[in-house]
Amino acid sequence: MVEVILVLLGISLILFFGFFAEFIFKKFSIPDVLFLIILGFVLGPHALGWVDLSQISALIPIFTTFTLLFLLFDGAFNINLSSLVKEFSQSLILTIFNFIISTIIVTVIMMVSGFPFLVSLFTGFLLGGVSSSFVIPILKEINVSTKLYSLLTLESALTDVFCIVFSLTIIKIINLGTFAIRPLATELVSLFAIAGLVGVLAGVIWIVLILKVFKKHSYIMVVAFLILVYVVTEFLKGNGAIATLFFGLMLNNSKQLSSIFKGISSEKQNVGKKALSGELGVSVTTPSEQEFYHQISFLLKTFFFVYIGLLIDFSDTKALIVGGIISVALMLARLASRTLTKEMLSENRSLVDSMFARGLAAAVIAQLAVEANVPHADFIVRVAFVAITGTILLSSIRIFILKAQGHFKGEPTGVQVSDGKKVPTEVIQKNKPKVNKRKRKS
Repeated sequence: MVEVILVLLGISLILFFGFFAEFIFKKFSIPDVLFLIILGFVLGPHALGWVDLSQISALIPIFTTFTLLFLLFDGAFNINLSSLVKEFSQSLILTIFNFIISTIIVTVIMMVSGFPFLVSLFTGFLLGGVSSSFVIPILKEINVSTKLYSLLTLESALTDVFCIVFSLTIIKIINLGTFAIRPLATELVSLFAIAGLVGVLAGVIWIVLILKVFKKHSYIMVVAFLILVYVVTEFLKGNGAIATLFFGLMLNNSKQLSSIFKGISSEKQNVGKKALSGELGVSVTTPSEQEFYHQISFLLKTFFFVYIGLLIDFSDTKALIVGGIISVALMLARLASRTLTKEMLSENRSLVDSMFARGLAAAVIAQLAVEANVPHADFIVRVAFVAITGTILLSSIRIFILKAQGHFKGEPTGVQVSDGKKVPTEVIQKNKPKVNKRKRKS
């Protein structure tokens, strides 16, 4: 009974610490994940030794899997189709450019360190993208243009997906043990085609259920359905995590998609513009529902980064050196994106250069590598955790310097002033009165 009480007390204190770390982040722009990692290290076997990893090892695969599928699902709510279309070309070019450069650099560093090509490439994909769990909270706390906000948000959301998809692909290749192009291509296409089909179909089914059957939003039911989508996809030999991404995309863009569908099926003329703008559709998610999903992500993020701290081992000198070199190399590699941001203001280019932190997606995939028995997985995990911590620290320092220099003054991007009060932007957008554009008949 005493152990149960201590565990519950520990969970409570960790959550309180998570909220405190988030408060510090909002006040001083020091990322909360750094505090969580430090807390985990202090509690772990390499410091105070209050947490025994063997006691929680059985829960880790379940926790890691759920964190991954929910990370992709919640990340889908940062990808808006209309914004994606508007900023698609620049965001996609910037995303692909930075992802490829980062992947190549990390792969080369790992190969020079004596690791096989596939293992090195896996680590490259693992650490190839910036973290949305770092970028999006930072952007919400500083004053940047809407265009820059969309650009960096989309980049972080897309690279999270790229990291997960390409890393899982390499794991599949390693497990298959073959480079034969035809069977490999068939396997991978089948894997992701099934995931896409199940995810989209699940999205359509859920939209119909909400609009025609339930008539109201049930947050927990969505989570239950999300887990079912993952299980069904894995049973059909698809990739369950990618299916949850497609499911999230369908829900987040339900208004736009249902509007387009109504426009196509409508017999009325001149409805094309209304259909594309989303005026004919209905959203099956609410702001409060999305906030609920963000809170679950916060819960998962809090415990996962504490878990990362538990695993950090400073006795592995090689992992520290390789991870440190990768951290600095990724910071320098980010400067290469200046070739694509020449038309931006100087302070905006500097902000783009400063957003290179790795985070939750990389940490989750590193753990999956251990579960999938990837060669040298334990070392990859240690390198990844050092690189995550290092890039978060370096990126935070650069952003702190930019703020100290007087950049990004004014209300944060996620806040506007309405009637003398600070109000979230989405609330103002939601409550903004519609303007009747129809002309009066003369």
